[in-house]
Amino acid sequence: MTSGKEHDRDQTMTSRRDVITTIKETELSANEREVLEQDRSRWARLGGGAHLDEWLEFYPGLEIRRRLAMRIAFTNQPEGKAYVLALNQLYTADGFDVTDKALMNAFTAVLWLGDEHNPERMTILRELRAGMTPGERSRLNSPKSARHRVEQELKARTHGDAAAPERVSPLAKAKQRIAQLEHQLAQAHAQLARKEDGSLFDLKNDTAANIVTTMVANITAYKAEAIGKGLLECAKRKQQRPAG
Repeated sequence: MTSGKEHDRDQTMTSRRDVITTIKETELSANEREVLEQDRSRWARLGGGAHLDEWLEFYPGLEIRRRLAMRIAFTNQPEGKAYVLALNQLYTADGFDVTDKALMNAFTAVLWLGDEHNPERMTILRELRAGMTPGERSRLNSPKSARHRVEQELKARTHGDAAAPERVSPLAKAKQRIAQLEHQLAQAHAQLARKEDGSLFDLKNDTAANIVTTMVANITAYKAEAIGKGLLECAKRKQQRPAG
């Protein structure tokens, strides 16, 4: 038999879910609700093994949740106990474990990096990654580490100078340059191959953002919307299929 405390707790959780559902339906557009649903599917697919580019794809949904949390908490700043409670409720409603500190730290770092009020953060991140070798870029998987690198660069620029460069031997510099050129050559070959077979993007290797940008630039809005709906329907059917 359910105790009185358990009954009250269940009622409270149901009430919170109802509030979350209602505010999503009243405050968000259909496209924004779809973004949140895509986050849920993305996390189920990636788990904790996402690459930095895949982590950054969570930003639009995280920004929507931050805005909703401020709305629920009746505040215009993303801070305070009421805001944190509301944000955690939104995360929980979408299937994210708020007790997973690594996940929450990653989300916080993604929100910090992608902050639309501070676009220089993403600019600096792109500049830092552009100067890395392919191996260095592949190892920069954590949003928390990326934030730390950007913060270091911002601090150096605030003090009027760039971060002190590490002493690199001429041989090491030459190896880095060769690796960069090899990467550029591989990209050029891939682009040429796509042109020869009529492809505009590499479905396996391009990021989701690059694929979306390429598609939108080359097809009508109506066709883009139809493709998006078709992909979502197929993904849902695939998830519903029994294993084996």
